[in-house]
Parts: sequence; C-alpha cells; structure tokens
Amino acid sequence: MRILRGLLIALLTAFAGCILAFFVGDYLTRLAHVPEMEGQRGMTVFFLCVPLGIIAGLVVGIISAVVVQRRGPVGFLVAQGWALLVLCGIAGLLGGVPYLLSDKPPKLDGKRLELQFELRAPAAFKIPEQPDGYSIRVSLYTDNRQSRFAFIDWNAITKDAEHVTIPGKVHLLTHSKSRSLLASIGNEPIASQFLELKNLPPAPRKEDEAWSDWIFATERADLTAIPDSERFAMRYRVHPIER
Repeated sequence: MRILRGLLIALLTAFAGCILAFFVGDYLTRLAHVPEMEGQRGMTVFFLCVPLGIIAGLVVGIISAVVVQRRGPVGFLVAQGWALLVLCGIAGLLGGVPYLLSDKPPKLDGKRLELQFELRAPAAFKIPEQPDGYSIRVSLYTDNRQSRFAFIDWNAITKDAEHVTIPGKVHLLTHSKSRSLLASIGNEPIASQFLELKNLPPAPRKEDEAWSDWIFATERADLTAIPDSERFAMRYRVHPIER
C-alpha cells in the first residue's frame, strides 16, 4: 500500500508540476525576451520547462510520500498537501527571483514606452497593395540579439516618386545600451538592412519623445555594404503607452 500511495502522490504532484511549469515557463520566457521567431519561445516552454516540471513533481512527490509516515487517508492528504506546497514554493521562487533580478521595461512618467518609427525606402522597392507580413518586416535588436517584431501600419504607408514611407512601432522592453532595427522589404536577404539607434539612451528621456533626425542604414543583414541607391532611412521617437 505504501508503494501505491507513493506512486499516486508522485503522479498527482507530477501533473501539478506540468501545469505550473507551463505557466512559469511562459512567464520566464517572456521575461527573458525569448524570440517568438520560428516558435522558439513555444518550444522552450513545451520541450524544456514542462518536462522539468514533471520531473520536479515526481521527485517532490516521492520525497513527501517517504517523509510523511502517517497512514490512512489522512496521511495521504498530508503527504499530498506537503508535496503541492513545496512544489508551489519552488514555482514561486523560480518566478519571483528572476523578476526581482530582471531588467524591467523603461518608463517615462510612470508609463511604459514604445518606439515609433518611419522607415523610408527608395521607390524601387515594391510594396503590395494588401497587407502582407512577409513583404515588410522590421524587428528590434537589443544587444545584438533579436527581441521582437514591430507592428507595421499598412494603412498609413505613403508613396511618392522617390520614396515609400512605412510607419510602425515596437515596445521597448529593456534598458539595452545597444539597439538597432533590422528592416526587410521583400524576401531577398540583400533587402534586409540594419539601422543603428545610437542616440537612443538605455532609459529614454522626455526629449526623446520628439522625432529624431533621419538616420541611414549602416549595412545589410549579411554585413555587406549598401549602395546609396538602395539605402533605407529612418526617423524615430519614443511614445508612452496609454494604458
């Protein structure tokens, strides 16, 4: 009976560990800004966090079943209660400590910030009439690592004889010292260009709410030089998120 009781406690605690690991993993991967690109964050949660939660639940359940010597239904409930309590404590530590140590999103006047931009490309770059998430892509890089994709306002795109201007925005999530935008128009690698946000401080100030001067792309995604006839330009500003 003790073996069956221990097995049942371990299985129930492992199930609880699976559930807790999903939510804690989802929270931690968001906190660590794991990229959504190609399902990286989802795979991290399902194939790393969830299995670790199941293993932790099994171990905690077995230890609780062994330590609690009391027999009968009351003993089962006591052992199961301690196992769940310990498991919740571990989940709380795994979620709370990283939050305390993490880099919080920058704020201005108590409000979180987004980076608004206007991307200007030569008219030779063709923009489809209908929204297409593969034709125009802008992603924010922090400390040389992709963090998230920007929202493109298709309805506000304007064109003239020389340029096409593409507005968009992306949330600022860290006090990174190095920020850049990778802008892509079309599906060719040579159509992706880096724009360095060198004048944007880690903690934006009130004056950063004004539009910057136009900056120009420094290099392609493959680090090759860009001919002037193909070079992107951009201006940007920070804007408090009204929530």
